[in-house]
Amino acid sequence: MSELKFSRREGIIRGLSLAGVLSARAAGGGTKPAVNLPARPEPGRVRVAVVQQETIPGAVEKNREKALGFAREALRNNADIVLFHEALLVGYVPNLHELAEPVDGPSTRAFRNLLRGSRAMVLYGLVERDGTDFYTSATLVNADGVVANYHKTHLWWHAKGVRHEPAYFLPGNELVTFDVKGFRSGVMICYDGDFPEMTRAYANQGCLMLFWLNNRGSRGHREVKPLAEANSMIMPTSCCCGYNEAGKRCRGGSNITNKDGSLLAEIWDKEGVIYADVDPGSVPEARWNNPWYRGQRQDLYR
Repeated sequence: MSELKFSRREGIIRGLSLAGVLSARAAGGGTKPAVNLPARPEPGRVRVAVVQQETIPGAVEKNREKALGFAREALRNNADIVLFHEALLVGYVPNLHELAEPVDGPSTRAFRNLLRGSRAMVLYGLVERDGTDFYTSATLVNADGVVANYHKTHLWWHAKGVRHEPAYFLPGNELVTFDVKGFRSGVMICYDGDFPEMTRAYANQGCLMLFWLNNRGSRGHREVKPLAEANSMIMPTSCCCGYNEAGKRCRGGSNITNKDGSLLAEIWDKEGVIYADVDPGSVPEARWNNPWYRGQRQDLYR
């Protein structure tokens, strides 16, 4: 397939797959007609939807309502799993402890209600309260409730104020895996992914897909590609856009990256949803033939 070129400066959404260009939506602009997007993914494929959304710091209800709208659209387009960014509802504000929710709180219940009657799942960034403890979490929800909940294990410390995460959160202490249509998958949050060992550890656990939630200025394909390529890992990656609590612009760069490091879909500089039908069943063979994965002497690092 010949390469399609778009202008990032104009904020055009890209959605490339083996089937062609997939549909994408700009908030407030209606739904663009789907191009070469089958009614449902082919057998053995997973339709991933990644939402890029602007979080209004501290405006939990407004952020939740907007997220439900994006999730509703993704379900109409038969997504199997919908990915949102880190700290989706709260962002980073000094009173985040007051705004935190339990894992089965109102936001999880809202997504659960939306998912009724479907087999789809939503994975979103939750500022979580667990008794007197607080975590920045990734919560996976289906129509029955919470499927999995991951606590960010590497807390960003190289900042002052509300972005100095150890002052507000406890770190998690374990990797979390779950199945998407029978395919083993993992999850990490922002700073976690800056340590290549994290992606490798999930690959060593047999994960075929790794979902990466972020809340920072951008997290584009350029940063995802080496992790996906070295580990033969399908990597849907979300980031926020718009303006953060300091008034700084976030460009986003949310993307879906294939097991060989190739770009399937990407969005910059605006809100929207990107899609790709991915083939997790092809990952084991790719990993077996990957010299950057198979050639590692793991016994040296134990």
